[in-house]
Amino acid sequence: MATTSETSRNPALLDLLREAWRRPDQRVTLLGALAGGLLLGLMYLANLRHFVYAWTTDDNYSHGFLVPLISLYFANLAAQRGPVEVRSGVGLGVSLLGVSIAGRLLTVLVPVPFLGDLTLLLGIAGLCSLVAGTAVLRRYWFAIFFLIFMVPLPIALYTEIASPLQMKVSEVASHVLNLTGLPVLREGNKMTLPGGTQMFVAEACSGMRQLTGFIALTAAIAYVTCRPVWYRSIVIASSIPIAMTANIARVVLTGYIMHANPAYASGTFHTAEGLIMMGFGLALLRVECWVLDQVVALFEPVEGNTVSEPSFPRSSVGMPS
Repeated sequence: MATTSETSRNPALLDLLREAWRRPDQRVTLLGALAGGLLLGLMYLANLRHFVYAWTTDDNYSHGFLVPLISLYFANLAAQRGPVEVRSGVGLGVSLLGVSIAGRLLTVLVPVPFLGDLTLLLGIAGLCSLVAGTAVLRRYWFAIFFLIFMVPLPIALYTEIASPLQMKVSEVASHVLNLTGLPVLREGNKMTLPGGTQMFVAEACSGMRQLTGFIALTAAIAYVTCRPVWYRSIVIASSIPIAMTANIARVVLTGYIMHANPAYASGTFHTAEGLIMMGFGLALLRVECWVLDQVVALFEPVEGNTVSEPSFPRSSVGMPS
């Protein structure tokens, strides 16, 4: 029998796959899943190329390469709960795959990559249900769902969201600058600082990157945290105001830097400033979780009225099966 040190060398997901491969009946299931995955990949090859193109050419989606790895991490967390019974999921699997194939065929007639990208995720869920059963799909649903954060938004939809954010960030930041003693004249997304220095809040500074990142982060925290539903809902909902606050703080800081020395408001300095403000957003999220922890400890005490810190646990995580 393998010792604890020997069995802990490999991730739980890899251990489960190796154990399944040793059993002839489950080996057929693994081979079927592999074949189905290859066929699904071939059918959606154009969408996979679209992913790579967007991730390598658009800074708004440069995080796309990390999303599948993070999903694999969540799948490994789910696998740490042990094996799950493989039961029939033909009905749900065929239904999801049918919608996926229909969506892919529709994009041949109406070239809308976003629709094809979404139906690819449905196809992955359908393949999981068809090959392994609904119990496995329930266990690993979040790892599949998290892949949605790698999907690039259509340009029209992105603009519809980014443009109002761009104007709102410019408006609030100009008010903050005026209230803190730096007079600013705002015209749309253009702000004129003392001395005639002009600062533009470009679409890239609308906060969409922060918003996408914080939605993904809060969804991950809500999933792995052993907390009540209301706690998780608040954490996810807070991603929008936190991202907006961090982005407004970035624009305000940029305004003061441009007023002092415009040379420090571009290039590497501007990138470093963005990283600092991302850290500021994470600090806000950490404070929020701390406050919610105190509320949980006050109204929903557990085992000695103590509540553990929200974190990414290694094996004992409260995940819905």
